[in-house]
Amino acid sequence: MAERISRHAEERAAQRNIHGEDFDLILRYGTTVQAAGAVFYFLGHRHIPEELRSDDRIARLEGTVLVVSDDNGTVITAYRNKRGFRAIKKKLKRYAPKKMAA
Repeated sequence: MAERISRHAEERAAQRNIHGEDFDLILRYGTTVQAAGAVFYFLGHRHIPEELRSDDRIARLEGTVLVVSDDNGTVITAYRNKRGFRAIKKKLKRYAPKKMAA
């Protein structure tokens, strides 16, 4: 299982019926995109191994995204979006924090 999961991620995962073992599967097989100061793990249909696609429990995870902190590896949130990979790629390539006015 993912080493660290934020409280927010736990709540969102529970709302979206994503369990601890699902996190492992997404982290293992999902494709990664680094954007907006985080690492996005996206599990699309083609990322699910052929022998696991017939399992309904795994097939329902298609389109699931885990957002993981770039700093310490904490899972920040989880959501489902079958077109999520396209949306992630449109995010900023680098995250630049806003500067405080003096």
